[in-house]
Amino acid sequence: MRIHRNRTLIAVFMILTTLSFAGISAGQQSKSLVASANGEGTIKFGKESFKIYAVVVKLFEDNKAEISLVTDITVFVNGTWSRRDDNSTEIALKITGGSVSGNLDGGGKLLLTADRKSIAGLNLQVMNQSTKKVIRADFVAKS
Repeated sequence: MRIHRNRTLIAVFMILTTLSFAGISAGQQSKSLVASANGEGTIKFGKESFKIYAVVVKLFEDNKAEISLVTDITVFVNGTWSRRDDNSTEIALKITGGSVSGNLDGGGKLLLTADRKSIAGLNLQVMNQSTKKVIRADFVAKS
C-alpha cells in the first residue's frame, strides 16, 4: 500500500478546516425559530371573539415570520420580526399580511421563555385594511 504525501496533507487540511467551521457555527445562536405552545387566549375580530388554544410561530433567518393561531378556525398571519439582541426574550412583530398578502397592518410582541426556545405569550393588534376592523389577539402559554 502506497501512501501519497500530498493526498494525506490535503485530507488532514480538509478535516481540520471542517472541524474549525463546526466549532465556529456551534458557538453562534441560530437566528431562526420554530415553536408551538398550548395555552389560553382570545382573538377578537371587531365584536366577534374566539378562544385561542394554541400558537405556532416560525421565525426565519431573513426576518420573515409566519404565525398560526389555532382557534375554532385557524388564523394565519405573516410579517417580519426583530429583537434588540440575541439574549432578549421579547420579539417585536410587524404584521403585513394574512391569507391574502398585504391586507393586514399592525404589530405585536412574541414573548419567549428564559431559554428563548419556547413561547411564553403573544400579543397582536392588527388592522384589516379591507374591512377596517381591528383584530386583537392575546395568548398565554401553559407551563
